Amino acid sequence: MHIGLQHTNPLTDWASYLLSSSSPVRPYLGQIFYYSSYLRAYTTPILNAVTQKPDLATIALLLLIIILSLKLLNMLWQAVIFWVRLAYRIVFWGGLAAIALWMWTRGLDGVVEDLGYWASAWGEEYKYWKDREVGGRIARGNQQPYGSNMGKARSRW
Repeated sequence: MHIGLQHTNPLTDWASYLLSSSSPVRPYLGQIFYYSSYLRAYTTPILNAVTQKPDLATIALLLLIIILSLKLLNMLWQAVIFWVRLAYRIVFWGGLAAIALWMWTRGLDGVVEDLGYWASAWGEEYKYWKDREVGGRIARGNQQPYGSNMGKARSRW
């Protein structure tokens, strides 16, 4: 048994502090109470009408679920679009920075030389594979591969 200790409810302690005349939040609590009672006066008849007619309540709940799911889907879409745009911008500006760095380190003559080398190397590869294709067509007797519409598409044009 503890003498002199009083066990009080913390909720009543806070309520008495907030509602006391020396509380700095008392004017704000009055405004909050006013607006909540104002809102309650307008929403209570609507909620009563919806809860008394189950058909309306079902439709209202369905509409609420649809609206919330569309909002959630919109948030998901916006997040995906944000990350896609961010990745696109990083790739674009990173590529631009890499080209600028390449041009800075190699100089204009070096860039032209590199581009000429790449164009000739790619041209040789293209020519090699084009010759292989022509050789394959000759070996097959100019037969089109199965499922190919190349001959039909060219004849229309």
